[in-house]
Amino acid sequence: MELYLLDVRGQRMAILPEYASLTWRTGLMSSSADLKVPVSCFSDVAKATYLERSDTGTILFIDSKKVVDRMGERGCYLSAYDPVELLRKRVLFRTHNFAHSRTEIVRRLVSAGLVNVADVPGQSRAIDLFSNSLTNIRTGLALNEQVVCQMSWGTIYEHIENLLEGLPVRFYSRFDSVSERIMPALYEGRNLAENRDVVLSAKYGDLSDIEYSFESIDRKNTAIVTGKDEGTGVARRVTHTRLPLQVPYGELWVDANDIGSEDGEGRPRNPIPEMQARGMEGLQAQPCEHALTASVSQRRFQYGADYHVGDRIGYEAFEDAEIFGQTPSDVISEVEEVFEGQSSRINITIGTSYPTIRQLLERS
Repeated sequence: MELYLLDVRGQRMAILPEYASLTWRTGLMSSSADLKVPVSCFSDVAKATYLERSDTGTILFIDSKKVVDRMGERGCYLSAYDPVELLRKRVLFRTHNFAHSRTEIVRRLVSAGLVNVADVPGQSRAIDLFSNSLTNIRTGLALNEQVVCQMSWGTIYEHIENLLEGLPVRFYSRFDSVSERIMPALYEGRNLAENRDVVLSAKYGDLSDIEYSFESIDRKNTAIVTGKDEGTGVARRVTHTRLPLQVPYGELWVDANDIGSEDGEGRPRNPIPEMQARGMEGLQAQPCEHALTASVSQRRFQYGADYHVGDRIGYEAFEDAEIFGQTPSDVISEVEEVFEGQSSRINITIGTSYPTIRQLLERS
C-alpha cells in the first residue's frame, strides 16, 4: 500500500516513502486517518490538501498538520477525514418537502449544498474537486424506500445523517481517477442471507482481544401480550414470551387486539403462537447498545472482499456459543486498520454502536 499527498487540484505531489504509524478508520457515516511520518516529509505535508491510499483509491481531506519534537522524539503528524464531511459546512436554504426514495433525497441534499443560491449572490458554494452527482455503489430496500419528510434550516450533513440513522448504510466519498473528481457515494450493506458464509469465529482464530458490550435503557425481558376481547363474551386472551437475557426483571405490555381466534374463513384457530411472536417482536424492538469489538484475522475472510462496512455478518465471540443460544449476527459499523512499521492489524466493531442510545435520548 502506497500513500500519496495530493494538492488542492487533486494532483499527486509526493509519495510518503515510509511512515512510523498509520491508523485508518472506516465507519458508516465517517472515516478518518492519523499518520506519523519523518520530519523530513513536513515540507510536502505542509503543501498537501488530500491524502490518497493506493489500494482503495480513496482520498481523505487533511485537516491537521504538526511537527512534534519532545524528549528527543521527533515526528510529523497529520489527521484527515472523508471529504464528504465537508458538507457539514454547507447549510440548507429554505424549506424542502420530499416524497422520494432515500437515495434521491440524499442526491438532492448533496446538490442543494453545492449549488449557488439567490440568497447569497456572488458566493461560490462549490467545494474543490467535489462532484454534486451521487454514485450508487449498492442500494437495497432501505435506500429505495419512499420517504415523506420536510427539511429546513440546518447543515446538509446533519440532514443526511438523520435520514440514514439506524440503517446499514454507509455514506462516504470515493476519488474517480479518470474525472479527478470526488464522488459522494451510498452503499447499503448486504444482509445475512447474502453473507451467510461469513461467520467470524473465535474458535477458528478469526477473532481475538474481544470485548462484548450490552447496555440498555429500561429494557424489559418479558412481554405480556393481550389479545381480542371486545364483544366476544369470553375472557380476554393473555400470554407472555421472554428474552433469554440476564437483565433486571421487567414487563412490557404488547397490544395484540388485532389477532383474533378465527382464521380468514371464520374457522376457530389458536392465536397464542401469533401473539407470542408479536410479543417477541416488541421485546427485540427495545432500544439497546449491542456491540462487539475485536481484532480480526484475515486468514479465512478478507476485509474489502468477503465483507465491508455496512454488511450484516454472523459472529461467534466465544467457543461456548450457547452463551447466546444461537449464532448472533449484526451490522459491521466500523473497521480500524492499524499499520506500525512492518506489522499491521485490523480491528472490527460489529453492532449498533452508531448512534448510541444516549445520543438518541439527547437528541430527543
